[in-house]
Amino acid sequence: MPALYGSGVAPRPMKARFADHPLFQFARLVQYKFGEVRVMQTAGALTYTTLLSLVPMLTVVLLVMRQFSPFMKLGEGMRGFLLQNLLPEKAGKVVATYALQFSEKASSLTIVGTVFLVVTAIMLFATIDRTISSIWLIRRPRPWYVRIPIYWLALTLGPVIFAVGVAATGDLMHASLGMMDNPAGWLRKFADRAATALLLSALFVFLFHVVPNRRLKFWHGLAGGLVAGVGVVLVQRLFGFYLAKLPNFTLIYGTFSVLPIFLIWVYLSWLVILLGATVAAVLPAFGMRSRLLPLSPAGRVVAVMRLAQALVAAQDIGQAAEVDQLAAACRMTPGQTEQMLEDMRLAGWTVRTEDGAWMLCVAGEALQLGELISCLVIGVQRSEVLDARFSAADRALLDCSLGELRTTLARPVGRLSAPGAG
Repeated sequence: MPALYGSGVAPRPMKARFADHPLFQFARLVQYKFGEVRVMQTAGALTYTTLLSLVPMLTVVLLVMRQFSPFMKLGEGMRGFLLQNLLPEKAGKVVATYALQFSEKASSLTIVGTVFLVVTAIMLFATIDRTISSIWLIRRPRPWYVRIPIYWLALTLGPVIFAVGVAATGDLMHASLGMMDNPAGWLRKFADRAATALLLSALFVFLFHVVPNRRLKFWHGLAGGLVAGVGVVLVQRLFGFYLAKLPNFTLIYGTFSVLPIFLIWVYLSWLVILLGATVAAVLPAFGMRSRLLPLSPAGRVVAVMRLAQALVAAQDIGQAAEVDQLAAACRMTPGQTEQMLEDMRLAGWTVRTEDGAWMLCVAGEALQLGELISCLVIGVQRSEVLDARFSAADRALLDCSLGELRTTLARPVGRLSAPGAG
């Protein structure tokens, strides 16, 4: 092939150059994560839970706000904000009106009925917690006695704080526009949309930092929160434009079109929110992409040895190690590293401290290479060996093979070269 541009090297095809672009690689990583945690199906489950929990949640919120008269005015402001900036124009008003009517009637329920409503409302927060934790590959969530109070605070104080934020944002935008002489209508609309996106982004940034049982870098959560906040506003505008230009639902369903319109809007909103969570979750792996070890058996062996050596080194100085530190040491993502640490915990080698750090609970000399490879690379756990599909002969063969491996590799990890060597 003749040389071009005097370089002596033929230019790479456009497709290959595009595939190496960081944005394309990031999009592929998000796409893979999207499929891995089944975000489409999860958004559907959250839509159903939202519909089921809507009236109970509104009932609890109204009960809290009625205890403090100043909050009632804030509640009216939040209701107007939701109807104008988030909910579908017609369907949102109808659903909100009926939901508020049901909530007012539900406020006269007995104690048993009220408890049932509270439990139903908390179900939504539990589902959100479980979903976001699965995106971050968290296998060990917070204890239930920690989660339940968090859910209750989010259910009672969350709407109040959000209403205060809506009021403060509205006052700020009104004061800013008031400094201008007759601002154009489009400027007011743009300011409203921008304020809505920023307010929602702040809410999602807080959500992504609080819910996962793992420390998250602020800018990772900020990026995911911006994607979710701006995305929800765009979904509302585009969905409203679609309904205005192509009123298929109204033609087909007539009066009953309110329900499918509302369900589709909730589904699309959850899809965008989970997209933001996915972006925040894959950013650590994307930032480490040039240093990550391959997910091959050889790569996992190296990662396991480096992880074990990092834990032994932390034990030698009497400290626990953070997941991010261990991930950097073993050249795996924080999620993959925490999975290996959880497997080591189940094997009785590691323990997690109250602040989320990890440390060995056995002496470094007791941590042998063969045992680690058997557990973390081959992935042989007691539950797997007891699988009914393994016959007695299969188990005997497996025990013999693993026994030979452990005997051959019965060398303490602490005697191997340090992680930085070589």
